[in-house]
Amino acid sequence: MVPIVTIDGPSGSGKGTISKALAIDLNWNYLDSGLIYRCYAFLHSIGVTDITQEINHINHEYDLEHETISYRNKNITDDIRGPAITKLSSELSQLSGVRDKLTMIQKTYRKEPGLVAEGRDMSSKLFPDSLVKIFLTANLEERVMRRANQLRNAGQKVNISELKNEIVLRDDRDTKRTQSPLKQTEDSIFIDSSEKTVGEITNLIKKLINEKY
Repeated sequence: MVPIVTIDGPSGSGKGTISKALAIDLNWNYLDSGLIYRCYAFLHSIGVTDITQEINHINHEYDLEHETISYRNKNITDDIRGPAITKLSSELSQLSGVRDKLTMIQKTYRKEPGLVAEGRDMSSKLFPDSLVKIFLTANLEERVMRRANQLRNAGQKVNISELKNEIVLRDDRDTKRTQSPLKQTEDSIFIDSSEKTVGEITNLIKKLINEKY
């Protein structure tokens, strides 16, 4: 069985940073499920018809500090991470037809030597057989500041009040949607990242991996 760690949580919880750090440290594959939905939303927004095939032409290169997302050799990082695609991807994620298509794509990421998968339904829906399930969160103010810094680093202007409202609304949509809502499964480990370092959290997860696999 290919080992897998699933990390779920709301926007700004730090799951992307933790997941990338863990995947790099372990030399495992990394699935950013939110990015899959953003890519789908981007292709939808530019009128692509066969999205599930065309999504294969989107490439994601990353390290702990930077990422580059390209589509047919064109840099689309700012578009993918921008507010318009953020809103559209959240709306499309509530459609069962979209989720069914993207579920099949996401499951192909499970390959040797292992997978770190992060999102909102990785533990509950995509990989329920994972032996290491994490539910990562942080207080609202910390999550807002993290998202604000991410947007500023991408050269975007930030209105903290509007950003806070967007995150609250997204939390509400994600937890109340009928299709694979964001929730902590009974066998997930709850971690509040508000006052923990990346190293502390990744070390904790690596300890769990060693115990379970």
